[in-house]
Amino acid sequence: MPKISIILPCYNAGEYLHRSIPSCLNQTLTDIEILCVNDGSTDNTAEILQEYADKDNRIKIITQKNQGTLVARKRGMEQATGEYCMFLDQDDFYELYACQELYQLIEKHKVDMVDFGVNMIQNNNTTSFHILPLFFYKKCNSLDTLEKIVDAKLTFRLVLWIRIFSHRLYKKVASYIPEIYMTRNEDTLIVLLCFYFAKTYYSTKKVYYNYYTDTGFCKEYSFSQFQKAMSTIQTFHSYFTEFVEKQKTPLIFKKSLTKVIYQLEKDCITIWDILCPPERKEEGFCLILNTISKEAIVDKGIENYRKIQNQEAIIQNQKAQLQFFTSLFKNLTKTLRFPFSFLSRAYSFILQKIYPFSSSTNKKS
Repeated sequence: MPKISIILPCYNAGEYLHRSIPSCLNQTLTDIEILCVNDGSTDNTAEILQEYADKDNRIKIITQKNQGTLVARKRGMEQATGEYCMFLDQDDFYELYACQELYQLIEKHKVDMVDFGVNMIQNNNTTSFHILPLFFYKKCNSLDTLEKIVDAKLTFRLVLWIRIFSHRLYKKVASYIPEIYMTRNEDTLIVLLCFYFAKTYYSTKKVYYNYYTDTGFCKEYSFSQFQKAMSTIQTFHSYFTEFVEKQKTPLIFKKSLTKVIYQLEKDCITIWDILCPPERKEEGFCLILNTISKEAIVDKGIENYRKIQNQEAIIQNQKAQLQFFTSLFKNLTKTLRFPFSFLSRAYSFILQKIYPFSSSTNKKS
């Protein structure tokens, strides 16, 4: 049994594998296995993986038809044999001492998972910054930790690649991962299961992972990216509704789960605003109205107003923003038939609290 299994999902990863795979093979801890899951790639990914596997028998290639990253991670977890398990995205890389130090750490503290720091690389490798765990060097209950992470609005840390997991935990979680095509926030779903089934948690402020922000999420106008985000919300609702009922999960987990989904809903609105091309904005907005909670829609609108810091900027955008919210609440009324009292209170709050100097205009109308 190798000390650590590294799971590396691959989809059309040809241009990145010469960065990610060597960071595994060159680890100071040599007793590892690297499970490369080729998720139906159509480029030269298969050939590159085979080249590495021919040179190093620690590499195991798992080939499947394109089923999405969620299923690819599950396949890797099912076939992994390591005492512990780590995850690597195809375009990122580890520090060379990551496996050795993390193995020593999780062995020492005898916990189900260890959280560590990540180096975020952006602007074509010219700038970077560190993101660290919420607290360091402390052994904690996993559900208490999840609650603290979510309450601190650090849901972006609910990813797999900043953690190492025990054999008991990753095998248990693998059996609960649904066979659903999913390529966005799929690691959040898995991490939530990890926090639920884990018993103990530990974290360190040391940085072991390097994440490229420029090569992951597409920043071009793309309606398909928005559709993926909306599909994620639907998956989370359907899967976790059944999971919570069957598992009879404690209240602390239910509360954290609700907050995570709420944040994902607000993220969908941001994606709609940024990525939907102008000609499909209306179509996207209808999807939002039919999928996302009314509270998230209103809350996100309020957040957007608060981001505008000076009065001059608000005045310049006053007409366009007022038109947007007027249209928003009209659509809410027609599409979902929300109680008029709720809409009235929410609309008044936006105008009075966020848009205070529009009162004279409102009086005239």
